[in-house]
Amino acid sequence: MNPLRIAPTDETPTVNFIPDEGKFEISGNSYPENSTKFYSPVLDWLRRFCAEAKNQKITLDFNFDYFNTSSAKYILEILRILQDCQKNGNECLVRWHYLEEDTDMQEAGEDYRDSIDLNFEFVVREDTL
Repeated sequence: MNPLRIAPTDETPTVNFIPDEGKFEISGNSYPENSTKFYSPVLDWLRRFCAEAKNQKITLDFNFDYFNTSSAKYILEILRILQDCQKNGNECLVRWHYLEEDTDMQEAGEDYRDSIDLNFEFVVREDTL
């Protein structure tokens, strides 16, 4: 399966999914004018990947500076797909990056962790994106 790479804009994050390495990253800002239009290809790609993945180690790094409410529902859907992927025998880890002083971003990650059955790791970063 080919990697999925989406370049960032001021309103949309970088998406860099490298299936052969099991390394997936979404980073930057996420407040697209049309969240469905932006995230639908990401969800479709991830569903296809998970349908094919067998006994693979997958790490998904979320490294947001900001995301809006409409993006939040797609983040949860990404996590649900990854949870299904894990149920199919893959080992999945979510790494949630946040600035030490950004308690809102930390709490958002904790809320996701508490609502989904995936391994979460929290990573405090010192710089801005």
